[in-house]
Amino acid sequence: MDDDAALSATAPPLYQKIAALIERAIASGALRPGDRLPSVRALSQQHQVSMSTALQAYRWLENRSAVLARPKSGYFVAQQRPLLPEPQLDLRMEGASFVNIDQVLQEFLYIVDDPLALPRFHAAPARALLPETKLQQLTASINRRHPEYASGYAMTGSAALRQEIARRAINSGAQLRPEEIVITNGGMEAIYLALRSVSSPGDTLVMESPTYFHLLQVSESLGLKVLEIPSHPRTGLSLEALDLATQQAGAVKACVLLPNFPNPTGSLMPQEHKQQLVAMMAERQVSIIESDIYGEMHFGEQRPPTLKSFDRKGDVMLCSAFTKTVAPGYRIGWVAPGRHLLKTRALKMRTSVACPMLQQEVMAQFMREGGYDHHLRKLRAALRSQARHMAEAIARYFPAGCRLSMPQGGLLMWIELPRHVDSREVFALARLEHIGVAPGAAFSTSRRFDHFVRLQYGDLWTPKLDAALRRLGQIVTSLAEREPTGLTQRAAALLRA
Repeated sequence: MDDDAALSATAPPLYQKIAALIERAIASGALRPGDRLPSVRALSQQHQVSMSTALQAYRWLENRSAVLARPKSGYFVAQQRPLLPEPQLDLRMEGASFVNIDQVLQEFLYIVDDPLALPRFHAAPARALLPETKLQQLTASINRRHPEYASGYAMTGSAALRQEIARRAINSGAQLRPEEIVITNGGMEAIYLALRSVSSPGDTLVMESPTYFHLLQVSESLGLKVLEIPSHPRTGLSLEALDLATQQAGAVKACVLLPNFPNPTGSLMPQEHKQQLVAMMAERQVSIIESDIYGEMHFGEQRPPTLKSFDRKGDVMLCSAFTKTVAPGYRIGWVAPGRHLLKTRALKMRTSVACPMLQQEVMAQFMREGGYDHHLRKLRAALRSQARHMAEAIARYFPAGCRLSMPQGGLLMWIELPRHVDSREVFALARLEHIGVAPGAAFSTSRRFDHFVRLQYGDLWTPKLDAALRRLGQIVTSLAEREPTGLTQRAAALLRA
């Protein structure tokens, strides 16, 4: 490829260039909140582009909450409330260690099913955002036509579902064959099988720090050591730290990573970082276990690629599930284990034998008929709006000194509190009022995130949710204004109860 072609391949699309001009005008004050923007036709004439390109530019800006579309009135500059700065990157590293799940995580897992919590503790979209009615209809229809699904085993999983997963993987840049996909009971079983396929007790894993607490739990159950690599709240895993940690041959057995909108930070690893990471680990013969469970929940126009899309040797084991996007209760996950396929299949048989066929066939038909794509478009729009509402509420109600990640997709926000505010105390006090906040202490084996909390924005935005965040802000403010003395007696008692 010559230089001109390479430049053309990396240049942003024309609609993004037009959108950037409008964004700069908003940032400079030339366009102010509430100002009416040119019509789609006028914008296309102004920049000598098609109306389709002009409409794409406005939709791009709408996705970024820079403009608002008003029915029959056109596009207007959105009100931009000041948001908080993003959390700072902590580059400190500690040695690999066995995981020891502490009391705060046990307490969090105990209370996570609180039906009154708002926001909820679970990272999942609200029921109103999920396609329950359509799934019920498909379930009834398929159950009538195939009553045998209740009395048999599907050892390899639904062929139709594996076909749909492979077809859809093309959107993420990955080339999968249906026969190399293993259906699992949710995303965590997929990761569990992948870990057992490539590691043995005592081996060392690399994980992002902070990371999803269930990954720490499964590592603990398998007797594995974890080496936490610092992760930026916007761009994800530090490649420099990963490079340093894996230079010694055999020091690290595998990486367990969520490059697209992970729990809890919601970061997004840039494409060039993904490419470098896969090449580096292939050279050093370190397996990669990738969870892409949030990848479909992007707010931008383009679905971010997976690490698997850059894999040329079968070293990336791609895991995902439909538990965050469609039906948490169906517990449908999957893994494409690359060159570890035979061992992963055998482990699946020995672990849980098979997965329910009825739900798999329902999901396959839902995808095949276009219902999945239609649902995702609505879900992404709702989550993007809810994320903005939550960020603005946090900026209004939380005290000075707080910092906030602003994700480009997924379900989660990562909030840095004033350093002397202990997230365990925030959690202990907030749960008494049914406010679902997760303590940062649960997302690491170290103490570096004790002054962070995680919130999920899957719930519909309502005055009640706004009031809950206002109350949470009051709790944080009261702790921030108090002299640093560690956990209060009341909070410590609550955690011991």
